[in-house]
Amino acid sequence: MQSTTQPDNPRQPTKDASLQTRPSGLMRWLGIAARTSHIGVMAVLFGGSLLLVPFVRLSPWHHLTIATGCILVALEYLHDSRWPHRGKGLLALVHIVLCLLIHFLPALTIPLLWLILISGCIGSHMPRRLRHWSFLQGWERPESKERYF
Repeated sequence: MQSTTQPDNPRQPTKDASLQTRPSGLMRWLGIAARTSHIGVMAVLFGGSLLLVPFVRLSPWHHLTIATGCILVALEYLHDSRWPHRGKGLLALVHIVLCLLIHFLPALTIPLLWLILISGCIGSHMPRRLRHWSFLQGWERPESKERYF
């Protein structure tokens, strides 16, 4: 298969790797594994908190949630160093700040957990145009020939 891009088909691979924004190969599978692990351990922590399980019993799940979240952040940064100032990175920062607030406002744990869950879902499913917007560089340039929605 020849790697050229036809103007009418933006999904075909390009010769210029700098225009590609999706991770490939091992990085893609590591991202899938990390995200799946994060969702799994977070679900146990979230459910346990809702059911008022003592935090001592949830502590391993709390630490695993933090660890898998750190792995996700590292993988995102390794994939795209512009990630911190893009929409997806900014929303991840909001997500992390909400997580930290639980430690300072334990009485608000349940509402904060809901906000954390919602911000994570929005970050994972918002349109590409918003995920790739940067407060330093603005909107993605159209010459990348990729669709925004």
